[in-house]
Amino acid sequence: MAALRSILRHTSKSPNFISLPRTTSRLNHTQTNSKQARFPPVLIAAAVLGTATYYALSPSTPKTLNPVTFTPYTITSKHTISPTSVIFTISPHQHDPSPPYLSESKWKYPLWSVEFKQPEVQIARHYTPLPVDAEDGSLSFYIRAVGGGEMSNYLNRLAVGRDVYLRGPHAGFDILQRLGAQKNVVFLAGGTGVVPGMQVARAVLERDSSSRVKILWAVRRREELQGRQAGWTFWRTPTEVTGELEDASAMGERLARMKAKYGERLVIKVAVDEERTRFTERDVRDALAEGGQATPGDGCRLHDQRLHTRVSEFEEPGVPCECAASAAPGKNLLMVSGPDGFIAHYAGDKTWRGGTLTQGGVGGVAGLLQRRNPALANDWLVLKL
Repeated sequence: MAALRSILRHTSKSPNFISLPRTTSRLNHTQTNSKQARFPPVLIAAAVLGTATYYALSPSTPKTLNPVTFTPYTITSKHTISPTSVIFTISPHQHDPSPPYLSESKWKYPLWSVEFKQPEVQIARHYTPLPVDAEDGSLSFYIRAVGGGEMSNYLNRLAVGRDVYLRGPHAGFDILQRLGAQKNVVFLAGGTGVVPGMQVARAVLERDSSSRVKILWAVRRREELQGRQAGWTFWRTPTEVTGELEDASAMGERLARMKAKYGERLVIKVAVDEERTRFTERDVRDALAEGGQATPGDGCRLHDQRLHTRVSEFEEPGVPCECAASAAPGKNLLMVSGPDGFIAHYAGDKTWRGGTLTQGGVGGVAGLLQRRNPALANDWLVLKL
């Protein structure tokens, strides 16, 4: 079990260091008045007019969420899930009547994140919001504070009423384009890595009535899903979430609502480290058994596994499909999200290339299954988040 705990231990992605505005000190203040007296009034008037014109014509700083500048949001609620994890909701200072993540016509990429900045140490890190419904622009995040995690501990310390600063949204993999004509997604999630799985499930299941998603969620404690009760019975195998989850946590409630909405098309199973349950090679193999046969995607940046080795999960919008015109392009998707050790165990390590964290090759449990059954390598595309 020590090995499994090591796998589930949260290890943060390397944060992005950011440049925050600096306040320049005023120098030679005592000399200013005497020097100003020497300037003719006409030059002073021209300088004032020029400054006013500059500010009038310069573009104003955006007041709503955008991918360039950090926008202030206020924490409006916090719900404790476990001693180390919370769900907090934030609202923008200025309402945006048409945020991009609520407009299907503008936002084609259902997998997205935002950056939070930590002003104390000048770093920024990506977090994925829970599926969004609120039209007031509010966003909710499932955060777990971990030892040594500068950003997660900073966010966990903030109280209701405090401000945080966001930049984004930033697009992730174009999931629907990669899925194409196929219908199946298996999402292996460790800890807070379940959040992008919820985003993906919603987008895929809303696309058409024949798509199916399986979420396999590994957690350290049952409290992440539902409250612990006296005389609690430990399960020997992962448990399946139903639409009526007893004593559900705030996360459990969200998952139960999704299950109730999508019914048998959405399967959610939970393995609990403290109860000595885990997702085995057999669990993953069984989850992949229902995938349809896919057409080869050789040479296509969306569907060729080999071409994903050197790419980042943060994808430039508009990558075209380059599959043969006569084919019905698409791959079933095996997605893995969570701490680095969790991802490495089930799908192989990500790889740093030129300062960018890339997908790397397929390894771990997924690689083993592909070697035993080569058809899986053709029918399933492996993506690491």
